[in-house]
Amino acid sequence: MVISVSNSRVKDMYKGFDLSDKVAALTGSTAGMGFAIARGLAQCGAKIVVSSNAQEDTDQAAHALSKEGFDVAGVRCDITDRRDIGQFGAEAKRAFGKVDILFCVAVGPVPVGPVQEIDQDALDRLLISTVSNNLALARQFLPEMAQRRDGSIVMMSSIASRHPSPILGGYGAAKAALNGIVRSIAVEWGASNVRANAIAPSFVRTAFSKDFWGDPEREKALIARTPAGRIAEAEEVVGAAILLASPAGAYISGQVLLIDGARSVT
Repeated sequence: MVISVSNSRVKDMYKGFDLSDKVAALTGSTAGMGFAIARGLAQCGAKIVVSSNAQEDTDQAAHALSKEGFDVAGVRCDITDRRDIGQFGAEAKRAFGKVDILFCVAVGPVPVGPVQEIDQDALDRLLISTVSNNLALARQFLPEMAQRRDGSIVMMSSIASRHPSPILGGYGAAKAALNGIVRSIAVEWGASNVRANAIAPSFVRTAFSKDFWGDPEREKALIARTPAGRIAEAEEVVGAAILLASPAGAYISGQVLLIDGARSVT
């Protein structure tokens, strides 16, 4: 039996993912997961502020989304530079008059190797850019979100924050600390109707993790530990991002959402 749905019925479909009155600012959003999320939010109606630590990449991403018909601005931000964070906050709010949704996707250079061998200065820089600077970034927007009694902050975490890796120990520790920041924001600002969550993917097929999936033997080992039998694509993170940004996720806060093809339950 085929059941047809009239146009009038379609118009009555669930509106919880409608972001047509929202503005979203995203760091690290000119490629990979960040760009996919920016496009997904724009497709739900949000105005978008994209960002990279390179002005050329920022301009190109903004232009690409603009050509698709979306309202978008580009504001450069280097997450490793505290001065850039303050400037990004001011310019992002100026672009469309407010910011309702903040996605912290950008990450600084990641030292690879056992924790015993990680260069201490490199680890310090990673902790500052991942934890301190993302908190500083959130603080640029939290008061105005609270004043409007509406806001969503989403931090990009990692499965490494929950399941240690012998070569990504420093990265996992930084992301675990970021998870703690997310929970603290959720508790401290929840009464103002501001929510905070983290998305924790396993390996995703982006340039950021190419050193792992780009090697056939490493990719084979990753897939062998993943019940889904494959590595995720950037677009497969977008649905969770939209949920956490939208009214559909209005009662979800303080959570670390794993997107890992069931790898964490094996």
